[in-house]
Amino acid sequence: MRVIGTAGTEEGLSLVQQAGAHYTFNHRDPNYIDEIKNVTGTHGVDVVIENAAHINLGNDLTLLAMKGRVAVVGSRGPIEVNPRDTMSRESSILGVMLFGATEKELEESYAAIQAGIKNKWLSPIIGKEFSLVNASDALIMILFMVKEH
Repeated sequence: MRVIGTAGTEEGLSLVQQAGAHYTFNHRDPNYIDEIKNVTGTHGVDVVIENAAHINLGNDLTLLAMKGRVAVVGSRGPIEVNPRDTMSRESSILGVMLFGATEKELEESYAAIQAGIKNKWLSPIIGKEFSLVNASDALIMILFMVKEH
């Protein structure tokens, strides 16, 4: 598998690369879609995990391979897309939300994460640590980051 990651800053691109992406692109670069198409050639992208569908979904659909899939894990509003981009590729758009997971699915997810960390094929990048006493500061930081993006 070849992993392609995008970010909007040099720091973000560095994190994406540290996380294991083979190719990284700045999604603020007006030519990044063409650059991804150059990397994937005529095949396209098999899976997109989309955190900002309200901005990127239209572009995602043009990058997909035949039978490709977009998993939407984040969106902040509506977007207009061209259905022909899904039809011509026989692709799928899947909505993914943790709150809809069953207890069994959550247990399986947690087990997979723990196994990945134990076996070292999953290594989270820790940007900052907080003591339990300062847990509320961590929450404020997360909320601020979400609001900014």
